[in-house]
Amino acid sequence: MSLSNINSLALTHLKKEWMRAGLFFMLFASGGYFLFNRFWETRYALRWLGLTSVFGAWQLFVLWRSLGENHREGEVDLLPTLGWGNAISFARGIFIAGLLGFLFSPWAEGWLAWLPFTFYLFAALSDILDGYLARINNHVTKLGAALDMNNDSWGVLIVTLLVFWYGQVPLWYLPVGLARYFFIFGLWLREKQGKQNFEMPFSYRRRIFAGVQMGFIVSMLAPLFSPPATTIAATLFMIPFLGGFLYDWFLVTGRIDPEKGAAFFDKILTSAWMRWLPLLLRLCTVASLAYIAFAYSLGALWTLAQVVLIIMLIFGILGRLIAILTLIFAGLTFFSILPISAILLVLSTILLFTGTGALSLWSPEEWLIYNRAGEKADV
Repeated sequence: MSLSNINSLALTHLKKEWMRAGLFFMLFASGGYFLFNRFWETRYALRWLGLTSVFGAWQLFVLWRSLGENHREGEVDLLPTLGWGNAISFARGIFIAGLLGFLFSPWAEGWLAWLPFTFYLFAALSDILDGYLARINNHVTKLGAALDMNNDSWGVLIVTLLVFWYGQVPLWYLPVGLARYFFIFGLWLREKQGKQNFEMPFSYRRRIFAGVQMGFIVSMLAPLFSPPATTIAATLFMIPFLGGFLYDWFLVTGRIDPEKGAAFFDKILTSAWMRWLPLLLRLCTVASLAYIAFAYSLGALWTLAQVVLIIMLIFGILGRLIAILTLIFAGLTFFSILPISAILLVLSTILLFTGTGALSLWSPEEWLIYNRAGEKADV
């Protein structure tokens, strides 16, 4: 059988899978509408259905348009199935569509208030899982890359608008959602002006900043936190994220030499003070938690949580995870322990970006930053 016939049969199978994906979306949208119509208000249910359907239709269009790219890099044979990785990527887009549906409606109360958090948590976990499944099944395709790009582009914008609409973040946080669009527009404008855009080199920094930002926004959708704690945290998380975009802009416009820039950051990251500064931050965080334990009566469970955090910070165990838990602790107890809670927010945010540094016993999360799960090591 010729290659064209094989690809034709594969494309036929893919179109059937596309129809199943469309059915999945219709079930999701209709189920969500009936749920909200029953437990919320009809006008909000209709608004959710309308907005969700718009992005869901776009997601289906992107999938349809990319079916012909369901092949591995360097190959021309179409794979006859989407594969688990692409299926998870599509589901991630549907969760993002569900998030868009909440925009312009008030934050629901009771258990419904947790649905935006749940949708984005699933979307964030899917972002990790889809690539892993694609790699272990040897199903990494250009179609998957197209879905990922679509989800990344729209997901950050939609969720940023939603947390702003809910009043969780300040106005000046909005550039986080718009940064990529300004970046692409700037590159397009430079091309129109006949200016050269240079290739942007790979950087682990982007993975760290993107992952941290995603985790932060997930927490902002939990109906547990409120300003001014969220305002302070949003500002702290925004600064390095936008700083990273500015640095990348200098790279692609040729204002910073990529090799010199990489050497500069390598020198900083491998310097002695970058190993010992996080240790100092850990000790300051421990001192703050110990002060809270002695100065405030928050209850037995809170005290136990503080003891666990202190022990793990001292020994540098699961450093970035403990930084997240310390952030949650500071957010939940913000009004009870001012101003020390604000200090905790600052310290734990910096630790989340830097890691725990020297004398850390166990930091398995560092492997996930510098490696991709499911990727075979080079022989």
